[in-house]
Amino acid sequence: MLEIAKQPLTIYLDPDIVARIEALICAGRFANASQVMQEALVLWLTAFNQQQFELELKKAYETTLTLGGRECVNTATFLRTLGDLA
Repeated sequence: MLEIAKQPLTIYLDPDIVARIEALICAGRFANASQVMQEALVLWLTAFNQQQFELELKKAYETTLTLGGRECVNTATFLRTLGDLA
């Protein structure tokens, strides 16, 4: 198993967030607050990356429209505009 070096980080959370974290730990869903925060950050990063990808798709589509107009948009043109994203 790959061991990743972890670095401690101090964060300050609203009391309602702390209560939710404690409830998750008490329910046995997580062993500690670090696990809760790690999963939350992974989910956030996944959503953030998805949003960035969608923005890139939108830019590529708009670029395709600019290059040839709506009637010239086809799959091949759009995929060429996407480049490495495709």
